[in-house]
Amino acid sequence: MMMNESATTHIINDNIDGSFQTFHPQNSFPHSTIDSCGNTISHCGQHEALKKVSIVDCGSAQEMIPNGQPFHIENEYFSGEVMLMIRTPDVDNSAEPKPLGEVPATISNYFKDYKRRFEFQFQIQFKQLPKGPLFLGCETASTIKVPRLTRGLVGLILGMIKRINSGFHYSFGSKHLTDEQIRCGDYEKTHLSFPVEASMDRVVVTKPGSDAPILGQELHESPESVRRRRRMGFGSVDWNTEDTFTMCLWNAYMDWIKWKTMNVPGCRPFPLSNVTGSQPVYLCVYELANVTPHEYRKQEPCHFQKSLRHYARIEFAHEDVTTGGIAPRFNSQNIRNRSCVDTDSELGSEHSIFSECCTGTNDCV
Repeated sequence: MMMNESATTHIINDNIDGSFQTFHPQNSFPHSTIDSCGNTISHCGQHEALKKVSIVDCGSAQEMIPNGQPFHIENEYFSGEVMLMIRTPDVDNSAEPKPLGEVPATISNYFKDYKRRFEFQFQIQFKQLPKGPLFLGCETASTIKVPRLTRGLVGLILGMIKRINSGFHYSFGSKHLTDEQIRCGDYEKTHLSFPVEASMDRVVVTKPGSDAPILGQELHESPESVRRRRRMGFGSVDWNTEDTFTMCLWNAYMDWIKWKTMNVPGCRPFPLSNVTGSQPVYLCVYELANVTPHEYRKQEPCHFQKSLRHYARIEFAHEDVTTGGIAPRFNSQNIRNRSCVDTDSELGSEHSIFSECCTGTNDCV
């Protein structure tokens, strides 16, 4: 696998002249711990606000520290690195203390040129060839209780998204499940999913013998290639076990530190808990088994749990908002600010997502 050594074993640094070099993480985090995969787990040198967020690799139950070194993931499907970059308050407010660590400071400077609230970069090599369609999804563990009127409005918006995004799939989740359905995985979780090929903002394919991009820097893909992926979806990337795939996902609308949506046209910022309650949310990459991409286009089957092969599943939790999940740093603590959490009953009242965020009757539709 020809992933750049800097991306897999070292942390990326910013020199005065703007170039990048590497340094050894064991000398950079004196109060850190090392997990079973050799990942450094530490908030040393980070902006304090990042401690509000817990990001966990569900496969290993290890916390993934954003704005640090790439996190190594190894499973039966792929081997690779994940680099999580989150916009910290100092990027937009000069009065905020700047992170002291070289890597966090580099990432903070990186965001100054963009409106992105986060950017997640992935560099992987498959161990086995995916046979079914690959999806990038966002889900919750339990079904979200959405009032009938709100459900109708959400369904309308999601329907519009589906018409312009080939392969997009969503579900409010299965209700009134029997023990047998749960045991067999014959149900859908509440989720939104897009084809991986169309959902990633950049995809860079590196042939054996060539150096893959360094994580933590801007990834470059031609505009023509991006348009082709977005238009085609499934089949636009030749997945294989030889090449190295470097991908990134960014977003200007979700602030993980504030646990709010931001900058949505026509909508005021609103808490994610207005939609998900006090649940953590999960970002996952999965293959839909027993169907080819060509068959999926025709059938559009449900994404039942029994049909999913999870390649990666990452949990996002917040110290002041969420309960449950893995979140090793939070589960021994009580929620500090109950006012941040909207209950199921509030979802059906004046605090629903649409009454909370819309500035006018048709602003969000």
